[in-house]
Amino acid sequence: MNLVQAKVFSVLSIGVSSFLTGVFPNCFVNQGRSPWPLVLSSLLCFGGGVLLATSLVHILPEVKESLPDNFKKYAELFYCAGFFILYIIDEIIHYAYGNSEDEAASLLHDHGHNNSRRNSYGTIRNETRASRQLSAQSFSRAQSDSALFNEQIADQLSINSQPEPSSSTQTANIGLLVALSVHALLEGLVVGTEAEPTKVLLFLGAICSHKLVVSFCLGVKLASSSSISLQRQFSYILIFSGGSSVGILVGMAASTIHSSVTSYVIPILQALAGGTLLYVTLSEILPKERTKWHQQHEKQLAGIFQLISVAVGFTFMTFLIYYID
Repeated sequence: MNLVQAKVFSVLSIGVSSFLTGVFPNCFVNQGRSPWPLVLSSLLCFGGGVLLATSLVHILPEVKESLPDNFKKYAELFYCAGFFILYIIDEIIHYAYGNSEDEAASLLHDHGHNNSRRNSYGTIRNETRASRQLSAQSFSRAQSDSALFNEQIADQLSINSQPEPSSSTQTANIGLLVALSVHALLEGLVVGTEAEPTKVLLFLGAICSHKLVVSFCLGVKLASSSSISLQRQFSYILIFSGGSSVGILVGMAASTIHSSVTSYVIPILQALAGGTLLYVTLSEILPKERTKWHQQHEKQLAGIFQLISVAVGFTFMTFLIYYID
């Protein structure tokens, strides 16, 4: 398999596989909570470890070797620029579209409490003294159900590294699509700018180990939400799965530029892509997964499983990198 064939294979395989993985949960997930949350979290952490090794152990050293001598001292700056570019994009999206999500969650929260108050007041008016104890128990259960309902809403409004928008807010939907597309496109640049077929396939495996898990989790979240239509679910998954393929094509186009230019362009693009992988791993995947489980005090071992998953993913990818080199 030559270089072009390897990249074309990557475009097709990563696009088709991530789309099928994203729509697969519709076959078995009903509206409600996601199944196997700790397993999915551990898989995401494994993918985070793989991306961390890809970014630090392989991309950064390769960029320093590939840049011309007069640019080698700027390798780390280009790498950090990729980190901050994605950081800035995420903050812009949060500033532009985040308020609508908070308002939607607040309205749902207030609506739940207002219903509880109305139900409790109506019950108190009609209850006799002998049945007040039963009324108190019912009110306690209503509070618990309300808390559970709000917790499920909060879960549905959070998709992995990006929050799921309110179904009634078009701008939030656009924010989600932009964020997912940018992340996936920059990840695809890592594959598209490679110059060796074996490393193209290596990076394809690294991206897929993370992207397929994210696509599956995204599919589970969307399938579990009653406010998102099937057509819209497929649209989200299609955009997410196509982002990396577009990134690979952009990297391939950059590789066809005249050699005097590619000696600068390709290493810089690789550095930017490596920085974005570092951002996705350290600022989105790992912190959000850790926070989600650390808040549940009855599941203290979840953090240990996540740590082991990250270490296994990092070690596995590091071994592959040195083995292929």
